[in-house]
Amino acid sequence: MKTAIIIHSVCGNNYLLAMAFAHGLKARGAEAAVFRVPDATWVEKPDLSPKAREVVLAMRALPEAVPQALADADLVIMGSPTYFGNVSGQMKAFMDSTGGLWIKAKAAGKRFAAFTSAGHSEGGGDLCLQAFHTYAKYMGMLSVPIPVNAVPGENVPVLGVIHYSSGKYAEQLDARTVRLIDAFCGILA
Repeated sequence: MKTAIIIHSVCGNNYLLAMAFAHGLKARGAEAAVFRVPDATWVEKPDLSPKAREVVLAMRALPEAVPQALADADLVIMGSPTYFGNVSGQMKAFMDSTGGLWIKAKAAGKRFAAFTSAGHSEGGGDLCLQAFHTYAKYMGMLSVPIPVNAVPGENVPVLGVIHYSSGKYAEQLDARTVRLIDAFCGILA
């Protein structure tokens, strides 16, 4: 199975989420490539910790996403920061750029999953995931939800993974998020 993981990441949180998905899928025998959407407005903060700087540099080295990456995949996973209860403008611009695929139904039947990072639990992460799945439906993709029992004893958002970053630059993911992604990869692979 060929997977395209398409992200917008500013602080590196979505990069770390994408890499955890890629690792989990590859461990189960799937192909997984990570792409970043263009972001002409991105600037690096001067006061990053060495680990956060390492994450940001790796994130910026990813190949840029193009619609063909989506067309070539069997499974599409998209991730974005949550801005005002929606995907980022940069992710929305990428989604809009796939209109040619929509006209030709080139995404129809592909499996789809999503994730987001939000500053806190009231940051609208669930609405961001909803926006991703609305896009997927219009493209003809099949949304893959996270089953309620994916991680026994933990509440999970059905529409995808939400990572609460508290607005900080990424250094590592928390153990709960890693467990959830690993369980979800077992379902997706």
